[in-house]
Amino acid sequence: MITEPTFLDLLGKKHAIVLPDFAAREELMVAYGESRTKKGVALMRVYAAVLGLCTRLGRMAGADYTAHRFDVLAYGGAVYGYLREQGVTMEQLSQAAVPLVITISEATFPRQPEVDEAAGNSEGGAAV
Repeated sequence: MITEPTFLDLLGKKHAIVLPDFAAREELMVAYGESRTKKGVALMRVYAAVLGLCTRLGRMAGADYTAHRFDVLAYGGAVYGYLREQGVTMEQLSQAAVPLVITISEATFPRQPEVDEAAGNSEGGAAV
């Protein structure tokens, strides 16, 4: 699994990054895909949800993904509001979240060579 980046600098602190479970990663990617067509606030909420679920920022915001019924936009809104109130700009939010979106996407939907390698397949054919 992809482990970079391992720390995020935001709000004057380093926050350890730990990817959430597969279901949460998939939910984030679906919401991200849907928000790309809407742009604006929905995308910022997804970015905030990514930061909240991958670091302690969600807990610092007092947001709980399960209490938000696994609704990425509702959870992200709570984290987004907290981050903005703490002085985080939309640009800082985007810059922090985009590398994590890429990392989550790669961890959730690996490219074919990674799938073949994990399955024990090689260029010469399937493993026996």
